[in-house]
Amino acid sequence: MKKYLKYLPLVAIIPFLVACSGGSKKSTSKRAKNDYTKDTKGLDILTGQFSRNIDQIWGVNELLQASQKDYVKYTDRYYTRSHISFEDGQIIIETLGDQNRLRNAIIHTLLMGSDASGIDLFASGDTPISSNPFLAGQVVDHFGRSVTNIAVANDFATYLIQHKTKTRRLKNGQTATYVTIPMIANHVEVRARRYLPMVRQVARRYGIDVSLILGIMEVESAFNPYAVSYANAIGLMQVVPRTAGRDIFARKGFGGQPDRDYLYNPSQNIDAGTMYLTILRDEYLDGITNPTAKRYAMISAYNSGAGAVLRVFDRDKWEAIDRINHLQPEAVFRILTTAHPSSQARNYLLKVNKAQQKYRNVR
Repeated sequence: MKKYLKYLPLVAIIPFLVACSGGSKKSTSKRAKNDYTKDTKGLDILTGQFSRNIDQIWGVNELLQASQKDYVKYTDRYYTRSHISFEDGQIIIETLGDQNRLRNAIIHTLLMGSDASGIDLFASGDTPISSNPFLAGQVVDHFGRSVTNIAVANDFATYLIQHKTKTRRLKNGQTATYVTIPMIANHVEVRARRYLPMVRQVARRYGIDVSLILGIMEVESAFNPYAVSYANAIGLMQVVPRTAGRDIFARKGFGGQPDRDYLYNPSQNIDAGTMYLTILRDEYLDGITNPTAKRYAMISAYNSGAGAVLRVFDRDKWEAIDRINHLQPEAVFRILTTAHPSSQARNYLLKVNKAQQKYRNVR
């Protein structure tokens, strides 16, 4: 018979949680003073060390790592981890330690904030508790309440530990104890609404449709502010510091390129991604006259680069633009989704175009 953890009084757990969530974040106000060069080789070394840590503790084939649409955070010296699939709408929190560690991870995950700047997803440590939890409205407890504070989160954690814990045997002989927390059915739309004020602001600033920005955000990250990719693309709109980031900073009059903390700030990331769309529209793809054809080219170029898009039509830039201008927009769409040499780019245009339709009436 399973031995359940006894309920811990709230007054006992709150001081512990406050201590775990302490620490000030690094300021994101630094701009042109610094050269924000990113060493991708250094990132490879970091992730390699991270992978070895997980292999040693959890065993082979047990590596979970943060990605574009997956938040993964290890705590308790890598013996506990939280995994949020923002695409599937599912949270799994598991530990190789005791149930106190599981409780702590549940509470910190449910109450984490939306600003990932200063948080190292490759290091072991709790994500700070926020007074404005990112998952608020996306997860409800056993009473149907939104989890917005420590009291509700602690109560929900107690219920999960007493009634929903499961175990699984790892290949290295250890036993993991875990809970699965489903997100609500429309969790993607809830996250989209969270960022709508920021999106509206930059849409007005740069003259880009709100629906296009939201469509790209959904496909790039499923509105995961902690998103990161192996190409070192960062944040909600997956901006790559050394390419798009340099273009953006140059036009802002800054030196170098944005660092990770800059791009993990939601408002700065959305501004950067939208500004890059304007660079594509007004510079790299300037000369395409039909706005719909240009939109298709912009979407594809956001993923693969403007040069790759134009080369689909002709090796010479101006010949390519001329050919696009002699095609109907539907033909441009068909060519980019069938003839682009990158299957990822072909699928990307299909996905963003479909996602954008959902937000057509959002203003």
